[in-house]
Amino acid sequence: MQIIIQDDTYKDVINWNTIPCQFLCRGVPKEVGGSESNFFLLMVEPNNSIAAVKAYIQEETSIPFKEQKMLNEDGGVVRDAQTLVSAGITKGFTLILRYTPLTQITVRTLSGRNFKLMIECNDTIADIKAAIQEKEGIRFHKQRLIYAGKQLENDHSFMDYYICYDSQIDLVLRMCGC
Repeated sequence: MQIIIQDDTYKDVINWNTIPCQFLCRGVPKEVGGSESNFFLLMVEPNNSIAAVKAYIQEETSIPFKEQKMLNEDGGVVRDAQTLVSAGITKGFTLILRYTPLTQITVRTLSGRNFKLMIECNDTIADIKAAIQEKEGIRFHKQRLIYAGKQLENDHSFMDYYICYDSQIDLVLRMCGC
């Protein structure tokens, strides 16, 4: 089946990239929401996963798999493990591709142990807590993240706090009953 990939990466944010038109771009870029977006067609099978779609895009464009974020037409994030069918994606459906360069932060625990995380600038604090839970096994609701003496709120992004490359974030654990 044929699906449409719309490169609708934010174009107004410094250091964010868009797919060069010579890669996979079939036809003329189209106007969407007042900004120019590149579209290209991708031949896939209905049982392909979103991860497979990202791998195809990486092969053709050299955009690293982990930097790609796929959104459905409503702007909802489509997860890598989902198949096209389970995500409701059918022939002619448009998937929206957004990607940003990753940046690295250091997370420091109270015991003094440090570990690195790769994040996107638009990741929310909740996204980072989920990554910490996955990497370190510390449950999401037990984490408090502190930067420059300020507790970070789950619904804010790292850009909201002006956190940049190689910044250090302190991880404090909530005690039971808090």
